[in-house]
Amino acid sequence: MQRNNTGFTLIEVLIALAILSIALTAIIHATTQNIKHTVYLQNRTIATWVGTNVINEARAGMLKLPEAPDHVSEETTVLGVTWTWQAALNMTPNKNIQQIDVTVYQKTNEAKLAHLVSYLYAPQ
Repeated sequence: MQRNNTGFTLIEVLIALAILSIALTAIIHATTQNIKHTVYLQNRTIATWVGTNVINEARAGMLKLPEAPDHVSEETTVLGVTWTWQAALNMTPNKNIQQIDVTVYQKTNEAKLAHLVSYLYAPQ
């Protein structure tokens, strides 16, 4: 009596499962890294918005900035997240132009997420 085996052996199934698990682990790792990078880019974008708002307020005269090394440090909430920003005016070789430096941090993380530099015409 001869058997006609058409199925997979246990070894073949285990090898296929091992290959599948390695591939899925790599896919999960890549997806996790992609999510972390997306969150970082989102935070950088919002930090840039915060810094741009500070610069625009200074240009509009709604915010008075001290000359460096003194600086203004305040907190603002955007999209439910608290951001800390520091801003100061630096003098340039041209006495009619001032440099605005703005640095933005996320409240929960003291790492600098954005540093913006702009110039303000202020005739003497």
